[in-house]
Amino acid sequence: MDDRAKNQVPPSWPELRQRGDAFLREIPGDAFAATVLAGAFQVGESRNPIRGNLCAAAIREVAGHVLHALAPDSRVSKCCWYKQEPKTNGPTRQQRAIYIVQGGLPIDFVTNTLKLDHKAVCRPLIKAMDRLNRATHVREETILTDDKEIRRLVDDALSGLLDVFEATRECQEEVHKQLADEIHDAVFDTFLTETLQELDELSTHTTVDDHYVSEVRVLNVDEEFINIVANGTVYVELQYGSSSDLRNDMGAVISDSYPYSARMKSKVRSPSEIIKDTVAVSVDNRSFYE
Repeated sequence: MDDRAKNQVPPSWPELRQRGDAFLREIPGDAFAATVLAGAFQVGESRNPIRGNLCAAAIREVAGHVLHALAPDSRVSKCCWYKQEPKTNGPTRQQRAIYIVQGGLPIDFVTNTLKLDHKAVCRPLIKAMDRLNRATHVREETILTDDKEIRRLVDDALSGLLDVFEATRECQEEVHKQLADEIHDAVFDTFLTETLQELDELSTHTTVDDHYVSEVRVLNVDEEFINIVANGTVYVELQYGSSSDLRNDMGAVISDSYPYSARMKSKVRSPSEIIKDTVAVSVDNRSFYE
């Protein structure tokens, strides 16, 4: 830690609790993390003479738990960028953090195409965990009693974790920007080449004129796939009667539009291409019957 960081006043305990709440919102339903984090705050604010060391141990366990839960060995080890470091039995903390941010996306794609520096994002968390490790071991010369230092240690760890989650969102946002045209074309191709019951049942002959993608979300990036969901509107022409009926003024054609949702995948090794047979479109036609 540099002198400038040491001179900065760390957040108060109430502010740290708010940061802890923000962290827990990133991992909803994780009872273990919530319990241990509550214990960390409780002992950190207590009068226990080794409260700093106990608090550091709890925060370290929370961080380690999250890294292992979101980046298990079985997934990290299958990434194209993974290489086991010497004298390790599996992925390092930094490799787990990188996986959380970018999954199995190739490093050169993330660096050169998405323009993201994954190592810079993960570095503060790794440094904070190194300091937590040192503070965990209670020795005569390592007892941590200074309240500011304890709060700074907690703040650095929580901030590092939150930065990783924010970087994950940034990575996913950049991925879907890169795939925007491919997503549009993949959905349109599905409308044109597949018979969707929700549209087919509306008329004698339903023709898709166009569609508009209003929202794209990357659900997650794992060691093999980018999982994507897109929402939008499909514009259709509903024909009632045959072409002969229309010529004889016995049929009708009307235009309408309906919301849809589509799910699809892209391979992390070819992140600029949508896998055609993974595209599944669902149209909400309830407005037609209202």
